[in-house]
Amino acid sequence: MIALAQDRYFTATGQEDGKPLIFRGLGRVPAGVKEADLATRVAILWRYKSHANGMPDAETNDAQIAFEDALEPLDASDTSRLMLVVTGNGRKEWHWYVKDFDAWMVLLNQRLAQYAAYPIEITYSYEPAWSLYKDFMANLSDPEAAK
Repeated sequence: MIALAQDRYFTATGQEDGKPLIFRGLGRVPAGVKEADLATRVAILWRYKSHANGMPDAETNDAQIAFEDALEPLDASDTSRLMLVVTGNGRKEWHWYVKDFDAWMVLLNQRLAQYAAYPIEITYSYEPAWSLYKDFMANLSDPEAAK
């Protein structure tokens, strides 16, 4: 994720089905971003075979890092923001809020054109209040740690 001076990132942990989860994201909506302007939430899901603890092996983790690095230029306040990443229990999820889904998909495909196909699933929904992100932030056990 692109780090701007006003952006503060967090990491948090949790559990699902007895396996650890790692959460990473922005601690608040970036200054100048109006949620309603980026009203579509895009979820990118990468399922993987996991170790007993639910985390990806080193090769999968490296591929996921390369994938995220390829998408880094899309993380721009006026078109889209990567707000939350969840890793564990056999999956990695990236949650973006975007201005125009179709235009964003063109940019995504342009960014990924030089790479082999990634095993991802993409879904999207209209979410102008950023419900998933805000609900997650409201349920952190130590919200001050995310600021």
